[in-house]
Formats: sequence, C-alpha cells, structure tokens
Amino acid sequence: MVLTLILALGTIVQDFRFDSSLERERLAAAAIDRDLTGVQLAAAELQVAQSGYGASGTAGATALARASSLAGQIETTLSRLAGTSTIAAAQAQFDAATGAFADLMNVDKRARDEVRTDQRLVATDLLSLDGAAAAQRLDAAISPLRETEAQAAAERITRLSQLRFGMNTVVLGFVLIVAFRAVRSASRIPVSEPVSTAQMFRELPPPVKPAVTTAPGTATRVTAPLPPVNLPSAAELCVDLARVLDGRDVPALLERTAGVLDAKGVILWVANSDGASLRPSVAFGYPEKILMRLGALPIDADNVTSLAFRSVQPQSIAATAAGAPGALAVPLVSTTGCVGVLAAEIRSSRPPAEVIAIARIIAAQFATLLGPDAAAAPHAAEA
Repeated sequence: MVLTLILALGTIVQDFRFDSSLERERLAAAAIDRDLTGVQLAAAELQVAQSGYGASGTAGATALARASSLAGQIETTLSRLAGTSTIAAAQAQFDAATGAFADLMNVDKRARDEVRTDQRLVATDLLSLDGAAAAQRLDAAISPLRETEAQAAAERITRLSQLRFGMNTVVLGFVLIVAFRAVRSASRIPVSEPVSTAQMFRELPPPVKPAVTTAPGTATRVTAPLPPVNLPSAAELCVDLARVLDGRDVPALLERTAGVLDAKGVILWVANSDGASLRPSVAFGYPEKILMRLGALPIDADNVTSLAFRSVQPQSIAATAAGAPGALAVPLVSTTGCVGVLAAEIRSSRPPAEVIAIARIIAAQFATLLGPDAAAAPHAAEA
C-alpha cells in the first residue's frame, strides 16, 4: 500500500510534467509556424516596397528604406530558425530558403545600383523579372518548411502522449493488482467473534446433559480461581435501575451491567404481546446489523434464550473451546409473569454461580421497566 501511494503521487507529479512538456511543444510549434508565416508576408511586402524603386524623390527613398528593413527582418528570422532547428530535413529546406533569399538580395543590390545611376526603369525591370523569380523560390522553400516543422512537432507531441499513456497504464495495472489482492485477503478474514457469539443465543441448544459427578478418589482438575463479583458496583447499579424515569437511560445502565457481569455483550429480549416470540430490544457490545440478523426468537425454539423464558429459570452455556466465552440467559420476571430475558456473553468459559446470582438480581430490576411488547422506550433509546 505504501508503494501504491508513492506510485500514485509520482504519477501525479509526472502527469504535471507531461502536461508542461506538451504545452511547450505546442507553443514552440505555433511560434515556428508564426515566424515562417511572417517571413512569407515580409517577402511579399518586400516586393511591394521594391516596386517603388522607380519613384523619384521622397517616395523612392522611403521605398528603399522600407525594403532594407524588411530584408533585415527576413534574414534575422531565417538565421535564428535555422540555428535552432534539429530536424535534418528542415536544414536542407532552410538552406534552400536562405539561397533563394540571397538571390533576391543580389537582384535588390543590382536594382539599387541602377537607381543610384538614375536608371530607374532598368531597376524596375530587374525587380519585375529576376526579383520576382527569386521571391517565388523563397516562398516555395518556406511552404514545405512549415509543413516539415509542423509534422515534427506533431510527432514529438504524439511520443509524449504515448509515454504518458504507458506510464498511467502501468501504474493503474499495479493499483488494480494491489486492490485485487486486498479484496482476496479481506475475503479470507474470519467472521469476528461477536457475530458468532451473539448467534449462540438463538442457535445453540440449551445444556441438556446431566452434570458429571466425580467418583470418590478420582483426581479432579484444578481450575484457576475466578475473580470475585464486584458487589458494590452491582448494588449501585440496582439503586440506579430503581430510579429510572426515562427509557433513554436504559442503554447506559445496560453497559454498566456488562461491567458488573464481566460480559463482552448484553442483550435484553422482550416478549411480544401474545407471548409467542422474543425480540432484541436493547443491546450493548453488538452492532445494529447483528441484532437485525438475530431477528425474533420463537418462545418454543430450542435455544438457551427461549428456554430461560419458558422455564422462568436462569440458563447458561459453557464455552465449547478453551479460552472461548460462555453465556447465560436470565428471565425477566415481574408481577405479570416473565416479560423477557437478559442474555449476556460472559468472558469466563463457564458462568460461575455468583455471576448468575447477581444477574438474577439485576434482571429483576430490569423487569420492572419492561412489559410484554411494551418496551418502546428502551427500543427507541437504542435507535
């Protein structure tokens, strides 16, 4: 994942560099085309200025000055572009353009010599014939040069775009491989313990085997002593349960119940009005989706929760493996009968008698807050 993050950041930086390079190539190509177009326009204006060599006085002098300025502009531009171009085909075309311009300047020099000797008609004839031919050769050399430079720029832009696409494809492929492996790894993660433990309240049958007695003289396995029950905390909890006026206080009291019982999770099951099923009303330690998965329990079902309700006696389940939690279910008995069940997932493998006794005392307090399908306040508090 770290390598994926580094590649993603590097790709973003490199994409920015590619964008900058592509923009530079486009601007450079546009500048070269603009300069070569300017050479063609300047050559056309040069011919117009040369046509004024035949005029006398100020008009003739202005034409000569204008022609000199345009000639200098064309020479400078051709020299600069030829020096910066790296295309072999373009160099030959620059040589042809430079040669055509040199011929045009030779004709211009001869025409100027004729003007100085006041042979203006001869100068005009030279520019009309030889000068026009040289100008046409210059224009004919510039046009393919523009195409060559434009094609070379397009090829450079294409190569950069292909490099960019290849880089992004490789990075995207790597990210997809990492994502695929992450999904496969996630699919192999076992279901979390709270889900399977919560299911025991409705799926595992109650303990039906009689207790195993040990014959005299038989060695017994000594188990580690269990931690004592926190009686002061249990007493404070019962006092606070007796003071409950608002159903919204029940979830917090259920959390304290888990602490007293050393439980990982606690669920209050409430009987419906006809006493046919139990539904989870308030819970601590389990996400909402687990409660939705549990759903309603039939009263006559073969599980520890339903048995505790039917028998109106506490029931317990020992752990099926070393280190696994056990569970207990204590009926909620009120003056109207059994109204529900308090089920808890105990951290110890087998709920000790002291914990079951305390759970019965706490359940008796919760029973005064609930009635058959009348636990709307606690259920609303949970939502």
